[in-house]
Amino acid sequence: KQWYQRRVRGDPKNQHLKNFYMIIPPLTLNFVEQMMNGKEKINKKNKIGATFTDDGFSMGIAYILKLLDQYSAFDSLHWFQSVNAKFSSEEKAVKESRRKETDVKLDQTNTLTMKRLDQYRQEFELLYYSLSSARIFFRTDLEDLPIEVNKTPVEATASPDTGANTT
Repeated sequence: KQWYQRRVRGDPKNQHLKNFYMIIPPLTLNFVEQMMNGKEKINKKNKIGATFTDDGFSMGIAYILKLLDQYSAFDSLHWFQSVNAKFSSEEKAVKESRRKETDVKLDQTNTLTMKRLDQYRQEFELLYYSLSSARIFFRTDLEDLPIEVNKTPVEATASPDTGANTT
C-alpha cells in the first residue's frame, strides 16, 4: 500500500471517512441534476453555466474510493442497478397510464414525463460508464475492477450469465 493511503486510513482524525461510500448516492443525484441543467443551457442564448461533459466528479469519486479502500463497500450498495430499476418501474407506470387514458393533456404530460425519465436514465448511464472507466485508472490489481465493468446498468441487474453457448 502507498504511504498516503495508509496515513489517511490510519489517522484517527479521518474516522468520519469510514462510511464515505454512503454519501455517493445523493452526490450522484445532485451531479446528474447539475449535468442536465448544464446541458439544457447549451441550447439557450445565455450559455453561462452550460456544460457538455464533466468527468472530474467520477474521477474524484474513484480516487477517494480507492484511497479509502471502499470500492467493494460502494459496490455492495448496488446503486446504479437500483437507479435503473427505479426508472424502469416509473416508465412502466407511465406507459400503463398512457394505455388507459384518453385525455389529450394527460397524454402530453405522460410524453414529457417519459422524455425526462429517458434523459435521467441516459445521464446515470453516462455517469456509470465514466465512474467505471475512472476506476480503471486507480486500480492496482484486478480485484479493484468494478463488479461488472463490461455490462450496462441494465445488464448488471439481469441474472448472471450461465456461460452456456446459445448459438
